[in-house]
Amino acid sequence: MAERVDVVVVVVGGGQAGLAASYYLSQAEVPHVVLDAERRVGDAWRRRWDSLELFSAACYNALPGLPFPGDPEHFPGKDEVADYLEGYAQTFQLPVELNTRVSSLQAVAGGYRVDTSAGVYQGEQVIVTTGAYQRPVVPRLAAKLSDDVVQLHSAAYRNPEQLPCDQVLVVGSANSGAQIAEDLAASHRVHLSRGQRLPRLPRRLLGKSLHWWGDHLGLLTASLEGSWRGRTQRGDLLIGTSLSQLARRHGVRLLGRTVDAEGRTVRFHDGRALQPEAIVWATGFRSDYSWIGAPGAVDERGVPVHRRGVTPASGLYFLGVHNQYSRGSSLIGFVRHDASFIVDRICEQVAAEPRRP
Repeated sequence: MAERVDVVVVVVGGGQAGLAASYYLSQAEVPHVVLDAERRVGDAWRRRWDSLELFSAACYNALPGLPFPGDPEHFPGKDEVADYLEGYAQTFQLPVELNTRVSSLQAVAGGYRVDTSAGVYQGEQVIVTTGAYQRPVVPRLAAKLSDDVVQLHSAAYRNPEQLPCDQVLVVGSANSGAQIAEDLAASHRVHLSRGQRLPRLPRRLLGKSLHWWGDHLGLLTASLEGSWRGRTQRGDLLIGTSLSQLARRHGVRLLGRTVDAEGRTVRFHDGRALQPEAIVWATGFRSDYSWIGAPGAVDERGVPVHRRGVTPASGLYFLGVHNQYSRGSSLIGFVRHDASFIVDRICEQVAAEPRRP
């Protein structure tokens, strides 16, 4: 690669948000490049656990310009999603640079310098599409457990064969924890530690997929701040099998919030204790924007500062952030709305600035 590559727009991240942005930039004939750390487009999905299925029907998992293959009402598995994203990039010949891990982004004269494992890129404008699932979070109390307790974060969980033991504790009862507990229940004695109780909805309601209702009622695209529809969509949901169904149908034992650990023993808020042979920490992820050196783009907590992805740092945007503008902002089939909005802002800025010779 050349010592430095100059383009109008650098897109950091080649997941669904980055590909949607690239599609609109290509349609607008804006020179750009998409930088992705993975070996193949879609690899972030391929690394998820084997049995993972989306909550949304296939017809609601399409990026702009290309329908999702297969029965539009089926719930795709994670490998189907990965292959669709890879095929999407190939279909539209999107300029994705793979094996290119970004290490820093700095504001410089004329735009931004992006340092990567493959060299330096400079863009007049940058879209950060790295998403919310960057750094797995494990509670500090995990360090108090003895070495003979096998511990995995949900990011590293693939299938029950990883845990050649009998008794497993899953900590965290949101969507990942509930799905993993169900996956393990056929072959293991599973205990599920639950914290905050989440409202639960099935994947289908009155014969229609949940996202059909969200789409037709305008709930998934409504502003979370500027409309009554959006205000009803705040907060997380448990979608699919309920915790009571896990207990009744699959024999999962429900426990209270995990509060302490010592040696082989884990203690819970309801006073009970357990000595599991293995623990899966379904305790979420933390965003990591420490590599961004653009003043005003990230606050002291490390949270992006923006209005619908537009930051105070001129020419720097976020896309695909959880609840960025609406509940659909981080969903495959709905990120196109924010992507189109941001690319329109980019095109306005490109049109307003004289082109360099």
